[in-house]
Amino acid sequence: MSTLPYISGLTNKNIFLVEPVEPYAEKTLRDEKTTNIRGIIYSPKGTYLAYRTDKKAEVVRCSDWSVTTTVEGNIKDMLFSPLDNYFMVWEMFAMTKDDPQGKPNLHILKSTNGEKVGSFVQKYQTGWEPKWTSDEKLCAMLVNGTIYIYEDCKFDRYVKNVQMEKLKAFSVSPSAAPNYYFSIFTLGKSGQPSFWRVYKYPSFEEGAAVVSRSSFQADKATFHWNRRGTNVFALTQTEVDKTGGSYYGKQSLSYGDVKGNAGNMTFSKEGPIHAIAWNPGNWNEWVAVYGHAPAKATIFNAKCDPLFEFGTGAWNAIYFPPEGNHVLLGGFGNIATGHIEVWDVRGYKKLGACSAPDTTLLQWDPRGETFLTATTYPRLTVGNGYKLWHYTGVLMHKRQCEEKEQLLAISWQPGQYPKSELSRTPPRGIQDAAPKPVGAYRPPGARNKPSTFTLHEHEKPHRPGETPNAAPSKQAIKQKEKREARKARKAEERERGDASPASPPAPAAARAAFVSTGDPEKDKKIKNLNKKLSDIDKLKAQKAAGKQLELNQLAKIDSEKTLLAELAQLKL
Repeated sequence: MSTLPYISGLTNKNIFLVEPVEPYAEKTLRDEKTTNIRGIIYSPKGTYLAYRTDKKAEVVRCSDWSVTTTVEGNIKDMLFSPLDNYFMVWEMFAMTKDDPQGKPNLHILKSTNGEKVGSFVQKYQTGWEPKWTSDEKLCAMLVNGTIYIYEDCKFDRYVKNVQMEKLKAFSVSPSAAPNYYFSIFTLGKSGQPSFWRVYKYPSFEEGAAVVSRSSFQADKATFHWNRRGTNVFALTQTEVDKTGGSYYGKQSLSYGDVKGNAGNMTFSKEGPIHAIAWNPGNWNEWVAVYGHAPAKATIFNAKCDPLFEFGTGAWNAIYFPPEGNHVLLGGFGNIATGHIEVWDVRGYKKLGACSAPDTTLLQWDPRGETFLTATTYPRLTVGNGYKLWHYTGVLMHKRQCEEKEQLLAISWQPGQYPKSELSRTPPRGIQDAAPKPVGAYRPPGARNKPSTFTLHEHEKPHRPGETPNAAPSKQAIKQKEKREARKARKAEERERGDASPASPPAPAAARAAFVSTGDPEKDKKIKNLNKKLSDIDKLKAQKAAGKQLELNQLAKIDSEKTLLAELAQLKL
């Protein structure tokens, strides 16, 4: 495997490869001789690249770009198993006079040589994908409301079938053997709640659920497991929100773990749940973007305690690189700005920001040093192309499609790759000639003036327990006054034409050293007076430096004569 991950792209003219270094030259892998290429995908480990046309699908080994597998047929979708060992394809299900029952349309083949190991009837494209455990020990698929489970890649007969009334969706945890868990969603009958439950394989009997949660407002569910397969979120949703609170239906988020703990998640801002994502590098962290615009973003631990608030922004998407050391918050689709922010999730520091309007695809490179944004067809018919960004928001490369050229897909090659200088040093960027998003209209009289009206209240980044938009502290105000005083002095010097720095104020006259009087009570009073006089010396120095003192500080300076007289009396 190369020391650098390739970028592979598909246009209506060719499949091309890009090595992500200057000069970003494109190499053609398949040209117009291979007609009607509809899609490309990489295997999870980056061993293979597959493409499909109207007549076939082919698997190409990335080490030498040779074809290992060819599947004839009008392939509509394709997928690899977690360890790259198996290639799966789905074609339209059809019944004919010669074959009224219809032929199997889901096929599983070995990636290395194309040997077919299983064929099944899967009538619908939605949910056709078989689901595997991370070690490929188990493979399961949902057919006509029943989950069929196969072991050790033996597809001649299933070892377990799970039948539940109105079973609509399921997910397999990525946990290691022998602790395999299945999350299952069943739709409630009229007047009855829907349920999602977690079972430990192979026990699916009634009452064997590790977690069981019910909801009267759930028509469908999607599951989100953490990297270790110990914790799962179920995002449930109704088709229509009868309360009118959401155009897309009412949402709710609940959680559970393999120890049996479970509950409902509530957020600090009302509104839709735009995105949730577990940190792939830390099984105990996850991020959510939620609430009415501007949406709020928060990082939580597995117990749903907030760890850091990223504030509010034009966000609706979350992207983690494979190591999980950074998180990207983006706003795409119905958010026209394409605003992007990248944060360090170790020290909660913002690393960079940029804008990529009309983005339909975003993907981190396997090293977590750069990310790719693209505008693809048919999602958008104009402005097709892709951009390569450094994680600090620096634009490194841009490629626009030519006339009559359409970018259909683009992807990084997965795998393990060594870090480069990009992980430490941002590169020199290029200018983005893309038009900037048009801002909100402001009348002529209000232009070039600070706005006194805001449509939404924005929240600044902060840690839990802090007040995000609180007034600055007294110490912060003092520091600001010092900075402003220094700026004023420098501006005055420039106006005088004096390039040399202002002379420091003369030090205050040295105070007499303390000498004991032999009376402990008098010595205590003398020491106290000496401390007050020392504080006055500091205030006088600040005043000489040009700092604006407060009234109580000026009063302290005025009390110097009285303190000196009192000190002299004590020394008699």
